[in-house]
Amino acid sequence: MIVNDFGSICIDNNLIEGAEDQVIALENGCICCSLRNSLSETVKTLTDSDFGPDILVIEASGVADPAGIISLLESEELKKKVKIAGVICLVDSEGISSVSWIMSHLVKKQIRSADLILLNKVDRVSKSKLAAARKDWIPPDIPSLETAYAAIPVSLILGIAHTGSSEHLSAGEHAGHNHHEASEHGFSTISWTNTSPIRLSCLGAVMKNLPPTVIRAKGLAYSSEFPLQQVIVQVVGKRVSITKGRPWARGHPSTQLTFIGIGDEIQKSEICTRLDSCLA
Repeated sequence: MIVNDFGSICIDNNLIEGAEDQVIALENGCICCSLRNSLSETVKTLTDSDFGPDILVIEASGVADPAGIISLLESEELKKKVKIAGVICLVDSEGISSVSWIMSHLVKKQIRSADLILLNKVDRVSKSKLAAARKDWIPPDIPSLETAYAAIPVSLILGIAHTGSSEHLSAGEHAGHNHHEASEHGFSTISWTNTSPIRLSCLGAVMKNLPPTVIRAKGLAYSSEFPLQQVIVQVVGKRVSITKGRPWARGHPSTQLTFIGIGDEIQKSEICTRLDSCLA
């Protein structure tokens, strides 16, 4: 985890329990501007090391402009080393109404840059105040979750597509799709699997136009375009990433996708019908 504090003392670093040597602190500046080079060097050092991390979490300062961080990570220098999985914005539903006019422009830019918004401290505000915060600050086209203490399943933001082999599948098993539904803490999941190749152009279109209740999707695709390689699918909010992965292990490759949504119904039949239409 890379933690950025605007002040000279990195308080946030000391508040992260159990972090030990897993946290790198960049303090006394902002990583979107004055510490931009420090962030770039840190990312390159980490990714070039023999024990490079699978995931980098960048916890920016409260006055950071995410657009500057995004542009850095998508620069020619770094885009081959890292890929942005998603931008999460934590909004204080209790304090957002008191944001000054001077700060409101930055706050709106931070919110607009997000792929997923956590509207936090909902346990401390009335329903009318929460509704006002949504109306005044939260864009309707960006997925959002209401939280207390920012408590959400970690898999919503840190889940990595399963990269295990499909050796346990016998020939013809999962020839059609299977759906497994579960509901926990206000979230529902559905799974879709198929051993037939899938067209990536069609899959990409489906992922970019998921129902608004779906806030996370991930998995592996067995594609007609790259049948010998896994294709990694990651969706956080409106951000969609479909990239080539490692070669398939021995056995029968298959597409395995999981969708996480809000509430008990995330339009299972619609999603599965559209995925079925993508089979080659």
